[in-house]
Amino acid sequence: MTDTLLEDCLRLVPQDEVMRHIERICRYDRYQGSTGLEQAAELVAESAVTAGLTGVAIDRYPADGKAQWWTWRAPVSWTPVAAVLEVYEGAVRVVRIDHAEQPFSIGTYSAPTPPGGCDARLVRVGDTAVRGALVVVERADFGNARLLRELQTAGAVGFVTDAPWKGTPEEPHAGRIELPPDSPLSAFSVPPPQLARIAAAAVRRGHARLTIEIDRSAEMPVVSGVLPGTDPEAEEIWLTAHLCHPRPGANDNASGVAATLGVAATLSAARKARASFGTRASIRFFWAPEFLGQAAVLHQCLGESVPRQRLPRAVINLDMVGEDQAQCGSPFVVERPPDLIPSLLAPLAEHYVDQAFRNTATHSGAWQPSPFLGFSDHALFANPGIARPGVQFCHPADRFNHSAGDAPDKVSRIEMLRSTAAAAALAQTLARSGPDTADLGTIVGRWCDRERTRARKVAAGRSAEWGRRYLTRVDSTCAAMTLLASGRPAHQPQPSPGQEGPPVKAHWAGPLNVRAMMTDLSPRTRDALSDLVTLDKHCLAMLFHFAIRADGHRTRAEIIDDTSFALEREIGSAVSRQLFDALLESGWLREGSD
Repeated sequence: MTDTLLEDCLRLVPQDEVMRHIERICRYDRYQGSTGLEQAAELVAESAVTAGLTGVAIDRYPADGKAQWWTWRAPVSWTPVAAVLEVYEGAVRVVRIDHAEQPFSIGTYSAPTPPGGCDARLVRVGDTAVRGALVVVERADFGNARLLRELQTAGAVGFVTDAPWKGTPEEPHAGRIELPPDSPLSAFSVPPPQLARIAAAAVRRGHARLTIEIDRSAEMPVVSGVLPGTDPEAEEIWLTAHLCHPRPGANDNASGVAATLGVAATLSAARKARASFGTRASIRFFWAPEFLGQAAVLHQCLGESVPRQRLPRAVINLDMVGEDQAQCGSPFVVERPPDLIPSLLAPLAEHYVDQAFRNTATHSGAWQPSPFLGFSDHALFANPGIARPGVQFCHPADRFNHSAGDAPDKVSRIEMLRSTAAAAALAQTLARSGPDTADLGTIVGRWCDRERTRARKVAAGRSAEWGRRYLTRVDSTCAAMTLLASGRPAHQPQPSPGQEGPPVKAHWAGPLNVRAMMTDLSPRTRDALSDLVTLDKHCLAMLFHFAIRADGHRTRAEIIDDTSFALEREIGSAVSRQLFDALLESGWLREGSD
């Protein structure tokens, strides 16, 4: 039955329309509180109606930077109306950068210049005369977590750098810079060849002219719509795709938005063709700024005296789902839910993705599973107070991500078909309360076989003791999945007993917000943590796992141990100590009984 469902979805996906969605969305600069995001939201709402959704609405929230949803702050309204950098040697202009022509060139939340622009000397990092100057920052200096604070204290107008550039040496693209929303600095991002010309001008005592005009009128939109089920009391299935990103943002995340619209159109068409395609549970769709949009939605479920929404049964998040694997260098990844509450969501999701690749095997490409990392909207549902399983489809290793190179030419039509069809089949299955027991048993049995084979490869590259205990953990997970597939209850894997220490308990409100946690640290600790994350982004995943496992029963050692198995990597004692100490310093985790 599941194979036939996937084949139906592959046939019904409106591929031309899905690709047109990407082209249209890429025209807009979609900063989280911007006129471009508002325009994209209007476009998505119109497309959602056309795709067959009902109850399509755009909820709008003030983009005022204030804490509105627990620790989550609304974005600051910021739309660059004009953003131009001109570099001169004497009276000769040697470089002109215009954000209207060169995407990603203006750093998000850059401060506006006085009307008409301003002039600034060009200096290099280390120059003592920084006040009133535009500082040329090399890539090696940009990783310093204290750089922005030092430039601000020294009175710099701003900086220009190639540090976040992406792509290849033959095809370099400006990468993303994001300043604090209240920063007095202005920033420009350029590819290495342009920075080389600017740096040369600085050596020859050149100067710069900056013109930055910012509009502050936009609000934060959240678009939603629903495919209604037959039982209004049944827990819904949610599909999410973040709408925000500087243009073009084709794969990140116009692809996810287009795929979810494709899911809506596919399932609507199927319902019209066959009445049997109806579902008991409703399937609800959300398009919003990343993290903040879902924080606003969840606040309607949990943070208001009269809830306007109920929590879903499961969540499917589509973020960066269309990458041309040959160009972008990333396989298709199914990121699993945390293992804190056993769920069949991962085996089902991986089954449909595998089937999608098998049915399109004449085209190249590969897929693989990943432990929960929590770098997108699905992370909010992992919070212990919410605890709804969420799976993500993504291509996290895209070499053009967060750069001007993330254009429609990097999107694969066949990858969009795979992701859209697999998500549609998964949503349909979940909304029907799953496949029959025999089918589910076969799916889970195959999943367990693959998982044990994969686990042996993981263990082979680790220490013998860690590998032995990890394989025992995988066996426990497979046993829990087998119980669930047979309709019996299962419990989460338990940490290894006998590790002494006081229990650790969580102390925060609402979905976990790691960025907000970091603001509660001392500047010294925050800088050290930022440096650590710069070296290895997976440290953010470790922080997240440590926090959500602090249930008031586990000790520090048990939490770290448990996290290492969940992330399938041994965690060095120095790193775990620094991360855990930061959580304790922030007050978001506390040791001992209350």
